[in-house]
Amino acid sequence: MSFLSRCVRGVAGVASALVAACSAQPALQIENGRLQPPAGQGYVVLALSVQSLSSDRAQLQVELVGANSKHSLRADISRDVISGPDAETRGRLWVLPLAAGSYTVSEAWGEWAVNGSNGRGGQPHFKIERRFQIAAGEVLYLGEINAQLNFASALTYSDQTPRDFYQLKQWGVQDTSLVTTRLLH
Repeated sequence: MSFLSRCVRGVAGVASALVAACSAQPALQIENGRLQPPAGQGYVVLALSVQSLSSDRAQLQVELVGANSKHSLRADISRDVISGPDAETRGRLWVLPLAAGSYTVSEAWGEWAVNGSNGRGGQPHFKIERRFQIAAGEVLYLGEINAQLNFASALTYSDQTPRDFYQLKQWGVQDTSLVTTRLLH
C-alpha cells in the first residue's frame, strides 16, 4: 500500500469518526421513570424531521450554540425514525444535556438529491436564530423542526408532544409530567 493511499484511508477514518461523534445521541439518565439531567445541566428535547422528494438521500443538520459550546444535531431520511403512537416519522428525536444558560438554535443546512438524477437536488441553508434558556435540572421540550427538502425547501416548527413523548416512553421515560414545553416558533 502506498503512502498516499494510507494517508487517504487515515483521513477518511478520522472523518467518519468525527461525523459519528457529531451525530451520537448522548446516554440518557433516567431515575424513577423520569429524565434526570446530570448535575448542573438540563435536558433539551428537540425533534428534527425530514421530508423530501428523495426517499434515501436527504438530511438536516441544525446548529445549537451556547456561551461555551456548539452542538450539531442531525437527522437522515434513510436512517432515522421517530416512533409515534400511530405512525413513524422520518427524523430523529434528540435529548441533549446542556449546561444551564442561554442558547440559540442558530442555523440549519439541508442536503437532498433525487434518485437517478445524477445528484440533482440542493443544499439549502436556513437562518433560524431562535433563543431559549435552560436551568439546571430542567427538562425542556422545544418541539419539532421539520425540513421540507425539495426545489422550494422550507423549515416549519410545530408541537409534536404526543409523538415525541411516545418515543421517550419507548426509551424508558415513563413519567413526562415534569417536562416543560417552550416551542421554538
